[in-house]
Formats: sequence, C-alpha cells, structure tokens
Amino acid sequence: MIGVIIVGHGEFAHGLHSVIELVAGKQERLELVKFLQSDSSETLKNNLKVAIEKLNTKETIIFTDIPGGTPYKESVLLSSELENIEVISGTNVPMLLEILFDRAEGAIADVKERAIDTGKKQILSFEVESSEQTNDYEEGI
Repeated sequence: MIGVIIVGHGEFAHGLHSVIELVAGKQERLELVKFLQSDSSETLKNNLKVAIEKLNTKETIIFTDIPGGTPYKESVLLSSELENIEVISGTNVPMLLEILFDRAEGAIADVKERAIDTGKKQILSFEVESSEQTNDYEEGI
C-alpha cells in the first residue's frame, strides 16, 4: 500500500484530515505534518522524515498545499534524497479521496497522475442558467 503524507502551512493537513475521516472513515498509512510559523525548514524536513518512517511503506506520496511554499520545497528536496517519494501540490479533498480508496495497486507514478487528474476534474464553477423563455411564434391571432 502506498503511504500518504499531507503537509501544509498551519492546520492545512489537519483540516483536510477531518474532512477525510468524516467522508471515508479512519485511514491506514496516512500521516499529517504541520508547518507552523515558529518552525524552521530543518524542523519541517525532520518532521517529514519521521512521518515517512512511521508509514513504514515502500512508496509514499506527499500532498502539499502551495506550489513553491516551504512544505512543497522541503518535500521535493526529500524526494530527491529518498527513493519512491512523489510530491503533489495544490492538494484538494477529491484527489485525496481518489487515492485513499484505491492505492493498493499500481505504480506510484500512475497513482500520482490519477490523483492530479481527479483534482483537476473536481474544480468546478456553478453557474445559473438563464430562465428567460423564448417564444417561437408571433404575437396575436
């Protein structure tokens, strides 16, 4: 099973986790990492390493909040040091649910791409359709 880490600024990871548990229940091989204002980059990197060790999996996907932010940068640096670590930024709930329900099979690169695809497809905008009716006939008798 592919391990999952959610990391982000402040309570990002814990907020997503509360939604996941409400919708899908408790999940195995899932770790959360906070990056607080008082944390250094080195502290974050160490916390990520601890989370990877706790997962005890051969492959891990790290989901981050902001592309280019410190959690993303430290995750990318860690993925270059360790094998079988993939990183995704711009994380949303649908992409996490997609992976958490089906991460037992397949190559980690395929699972990563499926998560990204699902995340993109679930970004939608609600628009009200016009309620104006058109008449196809002329007025009068």
